[in-house]
Amino acid sequence: MHYNKKYFIFFLFAALILARISLAPICLANGPVHAAALQKERSIADEFLNEELVYEIGFWFFDEVAIGKVSIRQGENGEYIATLKAYTTGVVDRIVKHREDEYVSRLKLSEKGKRFVTLSFEKTIRIGRQTRHSLTVLDYDKMVMSQVSKKDGNIEKNETIELPRGKYFDDPLAAFYNFRYGVYGPLEEGREYTIYSFPKGGHIPKIYLNIASKKEKELRGKSKGEFLAHARIDKELFGSQTGEIDIFFNSDMLPIEAVAKELLFFGDVRGKLTQSGSLTEKRRAFLPVTAK
Repeated sequence: MHYNKKYFIFFLFAALILARISLAPICLANGPVHAAALQKERSIADEFLNEELVYEIGFWFFDEVAIGKVSIRQGENGEYIATLKAYTTGVVDRIVKHREDEYVSRLKLSEKGKRFVTLSFEKTIRIGRQTRHSLTVLDYDKMVMSQVSKKDGNIEKNETIELPRGKYFDDPLAAFYNFRYGVYGPLEEGREYTIYSFPKGGHIPKIYLNIASKKEKELRGKSKGEFLAHARIDKELFGSQTGEIDIFFNSDMLPIEAVAKELLFFGDVRGKLTQSGSLTEKRRAFLPVTAK
């Protein structure tokens, strides 16, 4: 089970990121809403600047084994900094010898301000006394991507690869803001969205996201939220048997819960939104899993 433990917490927070990817306000009752109708004169940065979200994560009969916080703020030189910070608590905290994850995405606006473009993505994982760190830097002028990975300060990987032309490659944090803004296409029932991540091993990993149709939602019967979306990722990456994630929304399209399906050893793993607000204001708490 060493492999599962190694990727356990990252899988949970990847599920939560995917849940936030789907937060775009889809008006299911009145038919599909297209991206052009959602996008305002404000830039994507104006839409989300200083947003902060807090999640708690559980599995089996444990309700809170980890806490995750996602936020975005203004950086220097016109850049933006999106951050995901997470840490284990309770029983799992003792099992994994305390784990802290921090993911930092340095972003810039596209020419018209309608999407975030990843400049760099930095990952730091601390488990007990061990630290793993990686930095990925994208240069769209030269069309290259450089990656450096370290364990306890010792370099394990240092490489530079060419980027295929004609595509943007988004880190998970950039992706969830871009999707909510309508960057990846019209938002409608039954539509599948494809998000390209960083090239790896000669291929380009993808995230697939599908908004369930009203009929499909009805076939599932009673659920935890008003609306449902499905996400699919590389099942081998995090030790999942299916790579599938279900995301539940209340009537305001707030993602109130994400369930990562059939994670090896842990079974279904759930993440619940507990707080949402602004970095510049006092956070306000949301009621758990309610559908208006």
